[in-house]
Amino acid sequence: MIKCHIVQDLLPSYIDGLLSTESEHDIQQHLQECGVCRALHAKLSASINNSDLHVEKTEINFLKKVRKRTTKKMITGFTVLVLIFALLTYFFAIGSPVHKADLMYTTSVVGDTWRINMELTNGKALLVKTEPIYGEKDSNGIKPVVGVLVKPHELLPSPILEGDNNSFMFGSTIDSFNKRDYKVILRLGDGDVVFTSDNYDN
Repeated sequence: MIKCHIVQDLLPSYIDGLLSTESEHDIQQHLQECGVCRALHAKLSASINNSDLHVEKTEINFLKKVRKRTTKKMITGFTVLVLIFALLTYFFAIGSPVHKADLMYTTSVVGDTWRINMELTNGKALLVKTEPIYGEKDSNGIKPVVGVLVKPHELLPSPILEGDNNSFMFGSTIDSFNKRDYKVILRLGDGDVVFTSDNYDN
């Protein structure tokens, strides 16, 4: 019969399934008959199982940390890209209101058209936005157009636009100024310039 000290030496290999079929059979038979070796076998099996669980848990925690770090980097990278896009859009497509010191403008009447010519003097590109000005609702609940809001904005010169884009001409009919309360408002960053029937031809 196989002796205890040999069984005890072979137990780790037995637990890992590394022994031959014959040796496994001998050890199984010995464990059935020997309480001491059986207790040692139970202890070693539990220790190995706990060790495997610890390794598995460590690997899972490591993967969680890697995933968390990767997600964090992706979110940071995306945020930076959005911020860069927003800044580029602002500087090249939206711009900021022009100040009086940076805009030269003249008015003229050509035929039945009133014109205002604008030119930026600070080397930036000029983008002019216009929108109607509405009055109070009439008896039909309709708001009449009583003017135009002209909003010049300055942009960084864009590589996709023409190089000479620092001037703009806005026109309105003379008849418009004969209407009640009609006005053209030139909205600048530091105040409005208002043209009405009293001063459009000055």
